[in-house]
Amino acid sequence: MRTPLEHSTHTLQVQAACVAVVLDFFHALDTRRHEDAAALMAQDGVWLRQGKRLCGPQEVLAALNARAPERTTCHVITNLRLTALEGTHATLAYFLTAYESVPHEQGGAPRLVAIRDCQDALVDTGAGWRLADKRSRRHLPPEPKPE
Repeated sequence: MRTPLEHSTHTLQVQAACVAVVLDFFHALDTRRHEDAAALMAQDGVWLRQGKRLCGPQEVLAALNARAPERTTCHVITNLRLTALEGTHATLAYFLTAYESVPHEQGGAPRLVAIRDCQDALVDTGAGWRLADKRSRRHLPPEPKPE
């Protein structure tokens, strides 16, 4: 069983900074500020997105710029918690509920896309915390177990 992290002032400051990165990332994504979202990736940061491995801010930006312009998204983050902190490296875990709206589908009504169990590793770059490794797996319905 994992033990909870000590809630020292330093730990709480790191947690707040890392939470801000995750929330800023999804807000930028949902408001189509792709450059701002990509800038939150570490230079060698990896995002495993839709089965593709995106490495660094430029690949993330290219993938986000390829999103359909008529598609609007909303990512709702819940159960956000700091699960590890070692020096300049931290890990956050959370659930992500993703919705999308496409004007010509169902009259533009929001549609649930996925509920995902996410884990983001962050690194303190000296210029702020950045996403070093971003990955998730489907939570509901659960992904099939490998045989």
